[in-house]
Amino acid sequence: MKLKQAILTTLLVMGCASVAQATVFSGRVGLSSYLWKYREADSSDSQHLQNAGTVSLRVGRIGNQDLEILTSMLGRYNVRNAGDNVHDYRVYDLQARWKDRAKRVDLAGGRHRVYWPNGTVSIDGGSAAIHPGYGLQAGGYFGLLAPDDGRFKMTEYDKGHAFGAQLGYHSGAIGDVAFSFAQKNRARSYISSDTAIAVNNLDSRTLGLDWRRTINRIGSVYGQALYQLPQQRIGRVHLSARWHATEALSLNGQFRYRRPDLPYNSIFWVFGESRYYEGRLRADYRINPVWSVNAGGTYVNLSDGSSQRFDVGVGHKYFSLTLFGRAGWPGNTIGVSGDATYPINDRWTLRGGTHLSRYELIEDTPETSTEESAWAGGTWRWIPQSTLDVEVQFVSQLLKSEEGGEQGYVAGRRDLRLMIRASWWFFRRLGTVPG
Repeated sequence: MKLKQAILTTLLVMGCASVAQATVFSGRVGLSSYLWKYREADSSDSQHLQNAGTVSLRVGRIGNQDLEILTSMLGRYNVRNAGDNVHDYRVYDLQARWKDRAKRVDLAGGRHRVYWPNGTVSIDGGSAAIHPGYGLQAGGYFGLLAPDDGRFKMTEYDKGHAFGAQLGYHSGAIGDVAFSFAQKNRARSYISSDTAIAVNNLDSRTLGLDWRRTINRIGSVYGQALYQLPQQRIGRVHLSARWHATEALSLNGQFRYRRPDLPYNSIFWVFGESRYYEGRLRADYRINPVWSVNAGGTYVNLSDGSSQRFDVGVGHKYFSLTLFGRAGWPGNTIGVSGDATYPINDRWTLRGGTHLSRYELIEDTPETSTEESAWAGGTWRWIPQSTLDVEVQFVSQLLKSEEGGEQGYVAGRRDLRLMIRASWWFFRRLGTVPG
């Protein structure tokens, strides 16, 4: 019933907007079907046919103003040959948004997502961003937490809400820097001796710092830090820099530090003392407009060990090939993957690819397990606003272990899958611009 209310509300708003001058109505409708098998918990196989539909709609320039209404929804119906069928839906966005012509004020209300250094949060509420001039910017949000299952229903305030504030500054000398505060509250309770015990509903309270600077013809730098106030510790640090050494060569370096992103009122805080460090280096070189090569390496330090990753690749206008590997605490892996896309004409495009890797599940054991996959398909654009995709996929996995010096078969599966997807884009003017 609530899904019907959401659809009716959207249609009503769009119907009222259609009488406004210069109003535009645009969107995207997608339908997909995916056929595959799945190994259930009892080791039996069940065949799935998942049908999904997505709808994204926008009504903009309402009343010849910078007011728009946005919505994006997904519906899924999973047909299984064993067990019950599954059907559900998600409402990702259903909001009204207004920007003034000078782009100094940006207001949004309804269900929408807020992307901040403190994390992404989906709320049923309001948010604002203001650019008063002199390089200053400010913003904030407040709302109820959108349900985790994506249903079109409101969460009670005591069950979950979030709010935040942000202040930023822009100048040519220092770039863009922003300080933010965010808090999330979510009610939790645990069962002890058949009795529900409520705990503090403070999920997180953080301070965030975000900085980016672009240097013309040289490169860019970016930094981000997150401080967890209840624990009084740094939760995340990210630094990256890109250097355009020449017109053809670019180098990128990254450093990351983070702790587990666990709710403050969660019993999983028993794992909260582990740390994660990561350093990355990558080089990209364009030989000519058609060919390019790249290479990268990563070092990861975990609480229980360390690991190293690398990849070397070559790219072409129509295909790419990558050799990759991993060594250390998670085990050793070596593999190769490639994909190709070839446009026959304006309407037809062919694509395909393959992946092969050998790996060990535990460090210092023989590399006996293998994973293979291959896919081939095509896209047909019968009209400029519509596409039809068909793809056949083959997946194979063979897991082995070694006990007493002898290799033993653990598990293996081969699966042939089919995916069909259709999309349609549209854009309509519902009124006329005044003369």
